[in-house]
Amino acid sequence: MLRHAARALLLCLAPIGAGAQSDRADPASFACRPHSCSTLLPSTSVDDPEDNDCAYRSGNEWWLDYVAGSLAWSNSPRKHPITVAVFDDGAAIDHPALRNRLWTNEAEAHGRPGVDDDGNGYIDDVHGWDFVDEHPIAPPAGECRAAPSHGTFMASLIAAERNNGIGMAAAGSDGARVMVLRIVGCRGDARVDPDRLKRALAYATRMGARILSFSAHWDVSTPELDAAFADIADRPDSPRAAIVVASVPNKGEPQAGYPAAYRFRRIVRAVPIGDDDRISPGTTSVPEGLNFGAPSACVLGATAGPAGFAIANGSSNSTAILAGLLAGIWASPRYVRLSAQEFLARVVRGQMAQTSRRSRPGRPGAYASGVPLADACTLSEGGRSARVCSPPNREQQERR
Repeated sequence: MLRHAARALLLCLAPIGAGAQSDRADPASFACRPHSCSTLLPSTSVDDPEDNDCAYRSGNEWWLDYVAGSLAWSNSPRKHPITVAVFDDGAAIDHPALRNRLWTNEAEAHGRPGVDDDGNGYIDDVHGWDFVDEHPIAPPAGECRAAPSHGTFMASLIAAERNNGIGMAAAGSDGARVMVLRIVGCRGDARVDPDRLKRALAYATRMGARILSFSAHWDVSTPELDAAFADIADRPDSPRAAIVVASVPNKGEPQAGYPAAYRFRRIVRAVPIGDDDRISPGTTSVPEGLNFGAPSACVLGATAGPAGFAIANGSSNSTAILAGLLAGIWASPRYVRLSAQEFLARVVRGQMAQTSRRSRPGRPGAYASGVPLADACTLSEGGRSARVCSPPNREQQERR
């Protein structure tokens, strides 16, 4: 049984009107002003002439500069964006934050309706596939139209379009394209068939996804599913090689669950933290490896809308933010030609894991020394700098 992270996704505060809380907003009502969430305050507003995204400029995306996400942005054209497959409950692909940031199967997009133009066994799979209802990915319909969309939120944290005048930006805004794979139902239906997931894995890697993002975890696997993940995330010479970004649960679960529990070399785990560098107190222990702290609390993202945004907490957020950051970095001209194994060795393990920025020590065990924080600062070579790369000011030092 897969425990879908949407069940643990806590909507903290939606875009705030006159005391109202809602997960839907049109562009006009999404006011450019700071919002607060629990005890976390928005970061300083951003005076950046290169960016006009409401939430970023008003300081509601503290996590973006925290991971140095703006270092992944570039004004140079991206000829080879990185495809990130999002395994979730689908996504509102007509959302203004996402509609121009989707992976597109060109053969089907320019092919004949109702025909399997590329011969991959899936008809009209332009932006991905719905493995629950077995049809092409489309905007949510029926009862799912009004349901909160966890997958929409995750996709926006990975690749929300930047500089479109509303909403938000993401670390992967200029370098990531989202492949939408629906593997669970809407309205909290968390059941997934292992064979369904195995087919979704095969689809993602066949169609060119280089990062697989799992803001979900499950406790029981099968030998066939284990073998599929081993081929993707461990075998050195695999033609299906990809990087799996895995969610680490933070609700006090005794076991990390899969895929975070796998010890494969191409598993990168997202450890949830707050803006105080502390690991979430209920975070489950994980194997040693590429474990990075990434923001989880007071995170703004897109919801099913068509133009909704909300603020939420949860380890799912950490996973999507880390996946978007990796995609944004990998898409840069310096790294885009690297294989998955080369990118991990040279960039993720060789540079990012060596950052001096670490989380505060957690409870004894896996987190006794803290974990490296997801951080692109170590990759800066005199280009545009994110504020997080600068020495902390006195107020930040006193807070720590």
